[in-house]
Amino acid sequence: MILLNRRLFNFKQAFVYSTEQTTLLWLSRVYGTMKRFDIEKKILKTSADFFYRYGFVKASIRDIVKAVGINSSTVYLYFKSKDEILFKNIMDVGADLLEELESVIERHSNNPVECLREMISTQVFFSVERYKEMKIYLEELYQLRPHLRKKALEQHRRIYDLYYGRIRELEERNVLYQADKTVITFTLFAMMNWINKWFNPGGRLSIEEVAENVIDMFLRGILKNRAGKGEA
Repeated sequence: MILLNRRLFNFKQAFVYSTEQTTLLWLSRVYGTMKRFDIEKKILKTSADFFYRYGFVKASIRDIVKAVGINSSTVYLYFKSKDEILFKNIMDVGADLLEELESVIERHSNNPVECLREMISTQVFFSVERYKEMKIYLEELYQLRPHLRKKALEQHRRIYDLYYGRIRELEERNVLYQADKTVITFTLFAMMNWINKWFNPGGRLSIEEVAENVIDMFLRGILKNRAGKGEA
C-alpha cells in the first residue's frame, strides 16, 4: 500500500511537471509569435515612412533596420529582400481597401448608383487617411520585380473590376450615358487617386465636401438623367 501511494505520488509529480513544461512551452511559442509579429509590423511601418519620404530606390535597408532598432541580418528573418518589404506594404493596403469596398457592395447590392456613391466616398476617405501607404501603393508598384509586380497588379485589377461591375450594372439598367465603360472606370480612378496629392486638411474644403463634389461631378457626367442621385 505504501509502495502504491509512492508510485501514485510520483505519477502526480510527473504529471504536474509535464503540464507545467507544456504550459511554459506554449507560452514561449505564443510570446515568440507575438514578438515576431511586432517586429514585422515595425519593419513594415518604418519602411513605409522611408518609401514615402525617399522613394523605394533611395530608401536603404540599412536605414530602415537602424530606425527599427534591429541589425541588418535580423530583417532577413522576416523578408528576403527590400522588394518583399515593398510588396507586403502594397498588398496589405490593397487588401484593406478591397475589404472596405466589398463591404459597401454587400450593403448596396440592388442599387448601383448609391453603391458607387459610397464606394467613391470610401476610397477618397481611405486615400487621405492612409496617404503614405496609398502613395506607395500607386507610385512604387512598378519598382517591384516582375513576379511580385504581377501579383500586385492582379490585386489592382480586382479593385478595378469592382467599379467596372457597378458601371456595367448602370448600363444594364439603361441609365448609363453612352460612353465606353473602360474609359469611364479609368477616369474615375484618375479623379480619386490624385486627391491625396493636392488635398489640404486645413484648407477651405473638408474631405467630406471634396468627396461629395467628386461624386456629383462623376455621376452627373455618366448618368442619363444627370442627377447623380436616387435609385437606378
